[in-house]
Amino acid sequence: MSMFVALDPNGQLINIENAIRGLACNCTCACCGEPVVARKSLIREHHFSHHSNKESCFIQRESLLHLYAKEVIRNQLGLQLPPMPGTWLESEDKTSWWDFERVDEEVPQQGFQPDLVAHLRDGSQLFIEVAITSFIGEEKLERIRNSGTNTVEIDLSELLFNTHSIPSEEVKAYILEQTRNKSWIYPEPPSLPARPTIDWQPAAAQHQTAQPQAKCFEYRYTIMGMWLSARILPTGSVAVRSWSFNPHITNLLKAWRNELGGEYNAKYKNWIYQPHNREDVLARLQKLNLE
Repeated sequence: MSMFVALDPNGQLINIENAIRGLACNCTCACCGEPVVARKSLIREHHFSHHSNKESCFIQRESLLHLYAKEVIRNQLGLQLPPMPGTWLESEDKTSWWDFERVDEEVPQQGFQPDLVAHLRDGSQLFIEVAITSFIGEEKLERIRNSGTNTVEIDLSELLFNTHSIPSEEVKAYILEQTRNKSWIYPEPPSLPARPTIDWQPAAAQHQTAQPQAKCFEYRYTIMGMWLSARILPTGSVAVRSWSFNPHITNLLKAWRNELGGEYNAKYKNWIYQPHNREDVLARLQKLNLE
């Protein structure tokens, strides 16, 4: 097992291709912390090896992703985030870049330890959790609620089996700039009424009158730990959107589309279900909410 990534003198991940040959790289193993040598020759594949000549460490891609995510956020002192619950408007993607004054790693809180604690310029804090195969559970969620601190979770599971190297500009951009893989854990979406009250006009009525178009109503759900919104459109259709990528939720909404009919709107990244299936879709979402 060859090692192609190590830590440079500043504790940053470095690929073998970017390292100075030999001990001059002044690098350490990202797994055990032992000094490593950058082996770069014309015959063998470039790689790092322990200076002690012990067997190479096995560094899992999941661990590298976790390390690299924390590294790039600390270095960049910022993050592109989706809108906080209660601020999204239809047809507007109000993502925003958050600037940080300082980012600390693994700071113990009351009963839990977030991956990162970002300090904002207004004196407040933001907890940042990096998730790849393990996501925030109910116990940790309850402690985050009790802390009252804004918290976002970044889902990097999509990067686990792709071919992008770590570190790389592609992975860095995905971590910092992508928003469909980020979910607000706290504050949470407002709780839903038992049965939504719907204000809508059939499409035919819009052609018969010159009255302003009815407003769209939005309801929010937490399903599989992800935030989903359901908007009742003036036509009576319901538009369902997951604000973070989750393959299980995508497959679920697609299956409903295949069963009930409807379409995927690539522009707004939502699934549209027809008016006659509206109540069925809302009931399914309500049943799955916070299960």
